[in-house]
Amino acid sequence: MKTFWVLPITAAVIWTSTVPSWSLSASQVAEISKAVTVAIQTETSIGSGVFVAKNAQGYTVLTAAHVVRDLEQKYQIVAPDGRRYKIDRSQIKILPGADLALVQLVTTQSYRTIKIRKTNAIAEGSAVYVAGFPLGTQTISKSLFNFTEGRVTASSQQPLEDGYGLIYTNLTLPGMSGGSVLNDRGELVAIHGRGDVEKGSEASTINPTVRVKTGFNLGILANVFVPLASKSGLKLDVTTAPETAPDATSNGLVLATVKLQSGDLPGALAELDKLITASPKKAAAYYLRANVYQALGDRSRVLPDLNRAIELDVKNPRAYFLRGNILYANQDLKGALADFDHTVQLDPKYIQAYLLRAIIFQVQGDLPGALTAYTEMIKADPQDPLAYNNRAGIKAHLNDFSGAIADFSQLIKLNPENISAYDSRGHFRKYSGDVPGAIADYSKIIELSPNNIRGYSQRAGIYKDRKDWQLALADYTKMLKINPMNLKLIPINSI
Repeated sequence: MKTFWVLPITAAVIWTSTVPSWSLSASQVAEISKAVTVAIQTETSIGSGVFVAKNAQGYTVLTAAHVVRDLEQKYQIVAPDGRRYKIDRSQIKILPGADLALVQLVTTQSYRTIKIRKTNAIAEGSAVYVAGFPLGTQTISKSLFNFTEGRVTASSQQPLEDGYGLIYTNLTLPGMSGGSVLNDRGELVAIHGRGDVEKGSEASTINPTVRVKTGFNLGILANVFVPLASKSGLKLDVTTAPETAPDATSNGLVLATVKLQSGDLPGALAELDKLITASPKKAAAYYLRANVYQALGDRSRVLPDLNRAIELDVKNPRAYFLRGNILYANQDLKGALADFDHTVQLDPKYIQAYLLRAIIFQVQGDLPGALTAYTEMIKADPQDPLAYNNRAGIKAHLNDFSGAIADFSQLIKLNPENISAYDSRGHFRKYSGDVPGAIADYSKIIELSPNNIRGYSQRAGIYKDRKDWQLALADYTKMLKINPMNLKLIPINSI
């Protein structure tokens, strides 16, 4: 492996400060994380990083090594103020023995750096926050800053493979790797590295677009990256916390999670079997083993472990969520709905559970119930585009065209480049009698996508119905220029 070094930095100095006895609110921590978290982009990928030090040339960003390991890529950093900086390969240094890297950002702009809390372990149940820039989706094409709250599940006394040693329940998405893991004082306690395993993970049995996430994410603690970074000459703002008493079960749980997320399902299962034998009342072990069985396709063993996990810990929303999926697969709609109800009661921000509740109502033919469920989903996350899209469909089935138009308008507000939303809104505007509005929507599609056949076709049809022959002819002519070989684009009796 080739190593690329950052620009020269002043000699290493580790600053130690006193630990405040107070905690910050989630919104205050979010404000801090937004000021120090950056996006690391290529033409085809995105990751995250965090400002950890200022130096003579600019700033040093700490991230996960796998975010910047591809030497063929051209990387750029998007700073919190939106400025973009090209990164030369010589400005990237892969740290040895851990999934960590340092990236030197050359700039004269002023940015905030994060305070670091160095500890050997974090107590189970402690609040942590993860920030980063997940990949864009079909409905939200741009990567937006994401901040999620969760709890520590386990913390290993010794770093394991690639330096990983912390497990937490935060909802994370691809692209957030390398982002910050902060405590309730707004201090950096770990670097987020891995989310739920993708290889072998099973889609929801209800909806193939919904992934069943374990809620076990892996991070690299500050006590791993601080010594490595200091050897590179970094001047860090570090608080050294007292040693934490070891938890006999934490190492086993972390090791099993590392194996699971590395794709070693048999290895993960073996570790969990040993852990459960030694600690038969460890709820998290049963829950994680249920996920391993699910990934292995051994559903007969998933439900018993989930039942045991819930019996030992009635406040784990993810256990109810996964069990709800299994019950649905077994045609137990009532039981599945009850589990999804429990999920959102325990975690009012568990968006997937709201979605699946709504889908069950749809499967049962209860459209008013589905409408209510999507409304609750929007209340939980007013920025979720899928909820508006699906609720618009329900409203249309209930002949509430004005309500559907309002939801498509909200989709467009969330993403002004959402062609599908303009198309749907144009359709319902047309059949609601708002012909000028429909023309405006199809014209916007053409503006956003000049070779979009459907935009021209729908607008030409409206012009034809209005007997605006010249305008219709112009659109049909444009369609033939885009695709001159497809004579089916224009009906013989169009004009």
